[in-house]
Amino acid sequence: MEIAVATAVGTACVAGTRLLYVWISSCDRARLARLREQAISERVRMLPPGSTLTEQHDGIRVRVRVGAPAGGARG
Repeated sequence: MEIAVATAVGTACVAGTRLLYVWISSCDRARLARLREQAISERVRMLPPGSTLTEQHDGIRVRVRVGAPAGGARG
């Protein structure tokens, strides 16, 4: 009986630890994604109209075109 209880408690601890690890990992990935978006936004704000910003992180490619091309504004 004591072995069964110890096994159940051990299994519950392992499952809880694994769940905590997955939760913390997902929070970290979300935080990193937000920081990357913020950094891209800050760099885009500094670019003149008609510029293009291309970045690649972890296999994800981001391409941003800023405003109308120089001399190409329509009215």
